[in-house]
Amino acid sequence: MAISKRTRYEVLRRDNFTCRYCGAKAPDVVLHVDHVIPVALGGSDKSGNLVAACADCNSGKTSTSPDAATVEDVTKDALRWAAAIQEAARRAAELSADDEAYLARFYDIWHGCTPVFDKPFPISSNWRATVLNYRRAGLTNLGLVECMRAAMEKPGIPAESRYPYFCGVARNRVQALAEAAAQLIDDGEV
Repeated sequence: MAISKRTRYEVLRRDNFTCRYCGAKAPDVVLHVDHVIPVALGGSDKSGNLVAACADCNSGKTSTSPDAATVEDVTKDALRWAAAIQEAARRAAELSADDEAYLARFYDIWHGCTPVFDKPFPISSNWRATVLNYRRAGLTNLGLVECMRAAMEKPGIPAESRYPYFCGVARNRVQALAEAAAQLIDDGEV
């Protein structure tokens, strides 16, 4: 039975795009997804029995059974991966629960700033997705408010340009966060 593209991707990602047998990494080698215990010997298509394998290792192994250490190692990684997926899902659900409050805060502040004629500044129809993307990229509630304040208080900007200006300020803030994170990694602090 063919392994789905999604399963192939998840196995390659779990194995850090590295051959589990020889340690070769993509893009230096072509990687396949291999059955640790071959189907011909009773192995399944479940992720706990699948590993990333370079073309040479995969074709050289054929239908032989791997040693017990390899099977145990793959099983441990599969269990860690399953636990990591569950934790990521839990965190995503937690973040999603807070999303509505984050969006409501943005909406209330944005529409609370009324220029001439008591009409709020125009906003994009996809503002919810955009604002959530900034949140996912690390823009805190305070950062969100600071970006909105910058857009509202900048003199000389037409009303229809306030939201695009806000997006530019937010993008710059997110870029600064990314640069700070890269510096932390370079400095070995993370």
